Amino acid sequence: MEEDGALLGAIARGSRAAFQSYYERHAGRLLGYVLRVTKDRSLAEDVVQEVFTAIWQKASSYRAEQGTPLAWMYMIARNKLVDRWRRGMPVASEAERPVLALVQADPELAMSLERALEGLSPEQRQAVELSVLGGYTHEEAATELAVPLGTLKSRIRLALRHMRVLLTE
Repeated sequence: MEEDGALLGAIARGSRAAFQSYYERHAGRLLGYVLRVTKDRSLAEDVVQEVFTAIWQKASSYRAEQGTPLAWMYMIARNKLVDRWRRGMPVASEAERPVLALVQADPELAMSLERALEGLSPEQRQAVELSVLGGYTHEEAATELAVPLGTLKSRIRLALRHMRVLLTE
């Protein structure tokens, strides 16, 4: 994680080598995540390109106190996907991704979910973004966040409980 933060710092200073390294480290996993969501390789590749373009342009806006570099990257990807849903571009069938289908059909729900995510602690948000939105297994997310598996699961459980309260208000 520290290395990713250093890479983002170098990217912010215009280092093409740092950008290439960051891309090589994360593009494959990001593509896999977006592909699982969209079920369309061409669309997924477009979204990944948009995400990495945003990373190149906005690396200086990354703040470590707000989350890990990967959580920041997945937040950008999620925002790009939401933008596409709002424009009516399909991402997955309702049977395959019922929550995403609901969000796609209801922009107000999408905004409510975003507000609920913003109401989480940084640790809870990172856990949810990596394991729920980022497509990481719990073990992978725990490793990435350098926390025990039980801690990660507790953060996710508490985050989802908190989000449920916020969404039902």
